[in-house]
Amino acid sequence: MLLSIENVHRRYALPRTHLFRAPPVIPAVQGISLTLDRGEILGIVGESGSGKSTLARMVMGFERPDRGRVWLNGQDSATLPRAARRQTQMVFQDPYDSLDPRRSIGWSVAEPLLATSMTTTERHARAADRLARVGLSPADMARYPHEFSGGQRQRIAIARAIAPDPALLVADEPVAALDVSVQAQVLNLLMDLNRTMGLAMLFISHDLAVVASIADRIAVMQHGRIVETGPTAQIVAAPEHPYTQALFAAA
Repeated sequence: MLLSIENVHRRYALPRTHLFRAPPVIPAVQGISLTLDRGEILGIVGESGSGKSTLARMVMGFERPDRGRVWLNGQDSATLPRAARRQTQMVFQDPYDSLDPRRSIGWSVAEPLLATSMTTTERHARAADRLARVGLSPADMARYPHEFSGGQRQRIAIARAIAPDPALLVADEPVAALDVSVQAQVLNLLMDLNRTMGLAMLFISHDLAVVASIADRIAVMQHGRIVETGPTAQIVAAPEHPYTQALFAAA
């Protein structure tokens, strides 16, 4: 088992409204338990505010759950050493969240490797290989993010994420900002990386149709809880929960 999420809860405190009262809190994630095997794609789907991104941040270790545990490779993610955390990488909706506009794309793709024992030549070769894997030319390594289209920038962000050879990729709305035709290309790329690299993915989206096109299993989130989960074919053929049915109707 690559990833195990055990009964995690996460709440956020709102600004205090009364001097002598505790600040109100919003329960973002409430008692979620999920598992992910190596090489598997698990889709997390739900509307904005359902808790998807909060769950992703806890998996990445950016935030700790108030209750419950996240296990990676059988280890508590809260105690993982930095080197082990490189096994989990993230792709964001906006590539500019991970690409420095002042740096060349070659530098950006190789940057996650700076903490490793690889030489400069080895890092350069790895960056060139990862750019080729995502359908870009290694000859473009000296160019800057603003010189590429939105779809190309997302490919660069994916190349950066796979540079350290992670076991798990957390993709948070990775195609939401792209045109439909470009979305299909990026989804095909992710499925190809899953197949060729054995890369497991936690794929997060508000669009159930997009999730259904890539995921092996689907978990539907509403108000911080999982309301339905199962193999993709089962969810598509016979969604049981009214919220899942409403998501399909809106797709």
